[in-house]
Parts: sequence; structure tokens; C-alpha cells
Amino acid sequence: MHLPPEDLIPAPLPPDWPEPEALGFGQYLGPYLIEAGHSDTAGWAAPVVTPRAAAPVAVASGVTQYGLSVFEGIKAYRGHDGRVHLFRPFDHARRLRASARRLAMPEPPDELFMQLARLAVQVHERYVPPHGRGALYLRPTLFADEECLGLRPARHHRFSIAVMPCSDPAPKTLRLWAEPELIRAAPGGLGAAKTGANYAAGIGGLLRARERGYDDVAWLDAATHTRLGEAGTMNLFVQIGAEVLTPPLDGTILAGITRDSVIRLLRETGTRVSEQAVSLDELATAQTAGVLGTAFGVGTAARLVRITEVSDDRRFLTFPDTGLTTDLAAALKAVQEGPAPGRADDRHSDWRVAVT
Repeated sequence: MHLPPEDLIPAPLPPDWPEPEALGFGQYLGPYLIEAGHSDTAGWAAPVVTPRAAAPVAVASGVTQYGLSVFEGIKAYRGHDGRVHLFRPFDHARRLRASARRLAMPEPPDELFMQLARLAVQVHERYVPPHGRGALYLRPTLFADEECLGLRPARHHRFSIAVMPCSDPAPKTLRLWAEPELIRAAPGGLGAAKTGANYAAGIGGLLRARERGYDDVAWLDAATHTRLGEAGTMNLFVQIGAEVLTPPLDGTILAGITRDSVIRLLRETGTRVSEQAVSLDELATAQTAGVLGTAFGVGTAARLVRITEVSDDRRFLTFPDTGLTTDLAAALKAVQEGPAPGRADDRHSDWRVAVT
């Protein structure tokens, strides 16, 4: 069943809906999908709203058989004035197009991406938590839904946005296992594309980390297993002395939107940030010299998480709290949600795009 968007009113909240702080992440989904189909003959169709429970799963499609899907994770926040905005949506649209291009899929135009994203928020406007207490997480997904066995570019795709209200991420710390054998991505592969295949490749490393008592995995480079890549769902940053280092965008890691936001926010404070390879040996040397600072991971879902340890059972790297992450997390939260009323300094207002 498909419904025309103009006939819809915002979906009501269930009577037993939890408080924002109890939403967590990944536990609740909105009742509707906002979708647009694409065929190689007719192009993009008009958007429709589909009850999520009625969405079909095509077992013999390109997405289920060959992993032909790419996606994004983007958040909508309620500002101090009660209006809702998306954070850096055009950057997410650009990255989705790059991922689609890598998998030989049709690239949704910015206008379509924004139309579906706005509709997704408007239909679920009542699901957006109050200011400062959470966000509405959007999962735009492009996938091949043509039923046909045989590896080739699909002739029919669906672009669909699901939503999930979530709590404001609570401050926490993580211990990471530096995986010495398995790899997530290699040069020339899919590492820079936000596709399900990358996350499937990461499950084994995550389980190996947890079997050893760690919270998540820190992926290393495919060739030598000596240089930091990214964590399971986050870009990584480490501080050595007065400098903050993060692995470069070499095609094996995701060009995180939060990563870019953090780099720019740090540089605005005068902090030196270098996008360069970071080896475990280099970090061990810095630890011995007493200049190893804090480490943290960033991503849309987690915002910013401090990392206290990275280990591969040969090197045990511990990262002290220098205070950097506390200030940075506060600055990131403010720029995502909008500044307090009366605050004159709002250099990144263009990162927030109004929806309601």
C-alpha cells in the first residue's frame, strides 16, 4: 500500500511511548518509509509513503543476493525554538552518490534526497525528541530490488528512508581491540563506500574483540596490520603532544561527515590536526615518551566517544583524559542542535537545514 505524501498528517505517537532518555539507539522505528523507485528506462518515480510493516522483501533481488545497497545515517534535531532541522544533509547526499557510483547504481539527485528526507521528518515530526534530549535518525538506503539471479547492474532500484528516534548519546568510554589478522577493507576495495558489505566484513572483528573483553574493534591497514584505520562504526582520532592525528582518506575508510565537522571545529580553536597514517609503534613510542594524549572516535550515531585503550596483546596503549573530548563533544553538540538563544557566534549555521 502506497500513500500520497500530501494526504498524510504527522504520525501519532503510540500511547506507551518512552521518554527520550529511554529510547536508546536502534530500538524503535517510525511507522512509515518514504520511497522513490528508479528504473533504467523511466528514471526516478514520484515519492510515496509506505507503511513500514507492508514493505516487501524480494529474496531473489540484487540486494539480498549480491549486496547491492548503499546507505547513509543522518540526524534531524529540534532546535531551541521547537523547529526541526537536518545536520549537513547535502554532504550526506553527496556521499551517497559516491557510494552508489562505486556499486554501479543510479545516483539520487540532491533534490530527491532532500525531498525524501524532509518528508520523512515531516511525517514523523512527533517522533523528534525535544531540544537537547535526542534526535530523529534517518537511514536513507538505495538498493536493487529487481528480482533476477545473475550478477549484473540491476535495472530497478528503490530509494527508501526509514527513521528511528534515539536518545542523546551519553558520554562513555571504549576499549578497542586492534585486529591483527582480519581486514575490513583494502586499497581499491569498498572501504570508502557506505555499503552493507563493509559492515558484514566487520562482524568477525567485532566478535573477536568482544571475546577478548574489548568493546569494539580498531581496524588496521590490510598490507602490514600496523597502521590505524577506523573503528567498527567510527572514525578515529589520537592526540600526540599538541597535535591531533586522524588516518587519511586513502580509499579504505569512510569519509565521515562527523569526522570532517570535528576536524574543522578543532582547527578553529587553534588545534593542529593532521590527516596522516598513524602506526601502533608510533603510538607506543609516544606513550613511552609521555606525550600520548587522548583518543576518541566519532560518528553520526555515537557523536563522540573517548577511547581509553587500544591493544593487540603485544602493545597496550592507554590514552589519558586531557579534557579535549569534553570540550569538543560540547562544541559538536551545540553546532548540531543549534546555539542557545542570544548567542552571537554561529559560524556553522549553514550546516543546519530547516525542515519544519
